[in-house]
Amino acid sequence: MSSENLAADYGLTQVGALRPRSAKDIASSRIGIGMECLDRYMFKPEKTYAPLEALGAKWARLQTGWSRCERQEGIYDFAWLDEVVDRVIAAGVQPWFNVGYGNRLYSPDAPHESAVGQVPIYDGEKAVKGWQNFLRALGERYRDRVAYWEIWNEPNLDCFWHPRHKPSAEEYTKLVAISSEAIRTTHPKAKIAACVASASCAFIEGCLKAGMGPHIDVFAFHPYRPDLVPELEYPAIVERMRDIVRQLAPHVRLWQGECGAPSQTTGHHDTWMKLWNMNELNQAKWVIRRLMMDLYLDLDLAQYFHLCDLMETPYRQSNGQERPPVMLGILHGKVYTPKTAYTAMQSVCTLLDAETRPFPYYQSEIVPSGEAGATLQEPYTLLFRRRNAPVFAYYQATNPQDDVAPVPVSVTLACDNWPRKPDEFLRHPVLVDPITQRVYALPDGERLTEKGQFRSRVRFARLPCLDYPLLITERELVMD
Repeated sequence: MSSENLAADYGLTQVGALRPRSAKDIASSRIGIGMECLDRYMFKPEKTYAPLEALGAKWARLQTGWSRCERQEGIYDFAWLDEVVDRVIAAGVQPWFNVGYGNRLYSPDAPHESAVGQVPIYDGEKAVKGWQNFLRALGERYRDRVAYWEIWNEPNLDCFWHPRHKPSAEEYTKLVAISSEAIRTTHPKAKIAACVASASCAFIEGCLKAGMGPHIDVFAFHPYRPDLVPELEYPAIVERMRDIVRQLAPHVRLWQGECGAPSQTTGHHDTWMKLWNMNELNQAKWVIRRLMMDLYLDLDLAQYFHLCDLMETPYRQSNGQERPPVMLGILHGKVYTPKTAYTAMQSVCTLLDAETRPFPYYQSEIVPSGEAGATLQEPYTLLFRRRNAPVFAYYQATNPQDDVAPVPVSVTLACDNWPRKPDEFLRHPVLVDPITQRVYALPDGERLTEKGQFRSRVRFARLPCLDYPLLITERELVMD
């Protein structure tokens, strides 16, 4: 259910539209977008640079593609990677590297020329030296353009690890150690990231106990889960990961480094998810909720996978077999036109840049207005502060595929220690729909008396509560 009928059904008046900001308009942000798989020619980058800039994300994850860069031993062709890095930077976006995969020159038994998962530490001294030489060459070439370097992709999954070996935290730690040393030989200031699929606390703990901590600055996790409910158990999982890091490597930061949802139910690679009703709208709902959860939990990066569907060449994993296309993009594959999720993510990028921070010191009440047939399910709220103004999100945290009906609710928000005086809190309130980018005037909220430490308290009657966040904020933040 989208908010197309808000004006008619809830008596709201549209007073304008959110003005999206491009990456060049945003000084800093924790939001990133995936541009992986160019090492395997899976999309046409020249078709994506304009929408990349207009999106407003400030980070882009690129894969360096050893097999594409070195086709003759010791001779590197970085022309394709140079162009991508420079065009991404020109769009106002900071690239960061995921280095991998293998190379048939050194691992001749790799099932496919892309050598996905072909970890060089298992293929002899020549393969290890070839890998280290490649990383030194990369470090020298990109030391002035790329600060963050992630070692391998999802090393705890069979499909991205060596076909003849089982994933191992200890063996991955060895790979990270030799790789970080090689990169820092020519790029001493490089920040090194490790990586894990899902949010595997056990794998993170195993890596740090094996001695990975001194080699890395970041641990990136990919919180895919089949149920497509971003909020489910997530705060507790993130806190558990933070606890592990605090105990074993307190200097290491956590990134949400990759996560996505498809825009259709069938006909793609990721049918392992529990899908029955995915479409462009439901993907857009998920994108907003995923990124807002990551930002509210104050992770240092919130990354979406992918900028576009991957359809130009077949998708392959470590066994080399052809797989269905990956269709998690916010641009359509082949034609590179925006999906509904593109607009949704653009709204989040515009409103939740580095100036916007989570503000946990609040209470809220989302109460049904008592109308017949309206059942409120899984009410959820998040509060951010931007330029001393609130950005308050409220919604029903159900599975987006359920298409739950909108529910009329009263919304009460109470804040502790807000920088403005209580009578200046939400003085000119508006309601923003991040999917349509429409902005609606709200009637003045009812000012409530102080309750304990919560000095700023306001209530709005009969607002729609959907299954994705609508945002209550000050008009000055969204309209010039």
